[in-house]
Amino acid sequence: MTAPVSSEISPDVVQDGLAIYCIGSGAPMLLMPGPHRFQIPGDGSARPLIEGLQALGRQVISFDPPASGHSARPAHLSMAEMHDCTNEALSVLGLSAPIDAFGHSMGGLTLLAYAIEHPARVRRLVLVGTGSGGRAYMKTMGSIANYRHPQFIPMVLRAALHTLLQRRATEALLNNFISRCSFYNKHLADLDPISLRDWLRPSQGHTDWHRIARRLDYAARLPEIAAPTLVLCGRHDPQFPPAASQELADGIQSAHLIWFEKSGHFPFIEESEAFWRTVADFLDLPHQSR
Repeated sequence: MTAPVSSEISPDVVQDGLAIYCIGSGAPMLLMPGPHRFQIPGDGSARPLIEGLQALGRQVISFDPPASGHSARPAHLSMAEMHDCTNEALSVLGLSAPIDAFGHSMGGLTLLAYAIEHPARVRRLVLVGTGSGGRAYMKTMGSIANYRHPQFIPMVLRAALHTLLQRRATEALLNNFISRCSFYNKHLADLDPISLRDWLRPSQGHTDWHRIARRLDYAARLPEIAAPTLVLCGRHDPQFPPAASQELADGIQSAHLIWFEKSGHFPFIEESEAFWRTVADFLDLPHQSR
């Protein structure tokens, strides 16, 4: 058993305003953070992933993207910036050999692009609930961002309110709605509380990232990825629907696709045991009961 990760952890190194994490011990594994501030070590949103990788005997390598968490460096919000930060984090920690890497959702999209642009840095990939770019999560059937989805209009109304006010409360209203829609078992959704003060506090996320991500499309470059790749997807994922993962599996040379039938966007929470056993098998490590 691995000790639970604190909801607020401190970086091991801060290099020119970039907060870098080296958590636990064992063979290093890169956990690519989300460029939109969410699922980063510095605010604890990556906690279930960090704990799961540690339980497999992995040392988790990650960083807070610029202008998020403990990183004070200004953000330019680009894929190149995320990749430069990744290379910088690995270099600062003295990791020059190809590394196993894990990415979920937008972190998975960032990792996918990193494997394409920097193939020599990646040994094996675990891609969870992600896709090849904006088209994969905005136009694919089953996506909550597709106007045909039954929850599209309620989501857009919350997004419009957040765009107008840019407050922590409106951000939480939107994220809570998406989170609830993203679980097969709605009771597992961990919703952020909203206080009166949150209507006065500025939002935390980088909402502009989605304007960038919607223009990205790596579908044609998927065959360039030679690293063995495990693609994992919840059958009921509304953020990157099953078709997005199927596209990855079909396009990447050495990809293996596994479905989780009772999961949405977070199979590592909804079907935790099966999920981490699958990752352990891929990495050829003994699974440790958590």
